[in-house]
Amino acid sequence: MAFLPETTNDQYTGASWAPYVLGLGSLQSLIGGALHVILPDSGLGVIANLNLAHEGGLLMIGLAAWVGATQIAWGSVLALVALRYRNFTLPILSLLCLEKSLIILGVLVKPTNTGHTPPGIYAAAGLLALSVIAIYGARAKSD
Repeated sequence: MAFLPETTNDQYTGASWAPYVLGLGSLQSLIGGALHVILPDSGLGVIANLNLAHEGGLLMIGLAAWVGATQIAWGSVLALVALRYRNFTLPILSLLCLEKSLIILGVLVKPTNTGHTPPGIYAAAGLLALSVIAIYGARAKSD
């Protein structure tokens, strides 16, 4: 018995380029998640330029590492769909749009007031735009 089911790429009828957007989303999630897990300050100080020298600083570092773990899991799902299960491209692109929209909304509604925008926010905005376009391309082609 194989660990993964057989590929379903032959069932995918959308544009051939649309799953590559999931691949980009996967890279962003895997790299960002790895930074949150691996860096000693979870990237909050060295990348996001947040002040961690207060009572809740260690809690923030721990929570960011927790978020990094979920980013790695989500990035793995995106990679699996992009590489092996392309028939799920459309619904997963929709979820990617939801995720990036909520990230951007969170930054707008709950700013850190540091004067510094973490680079992942710019990537989220770019991926949101690409995902919206890819949703159009991932729709099933009519016969």
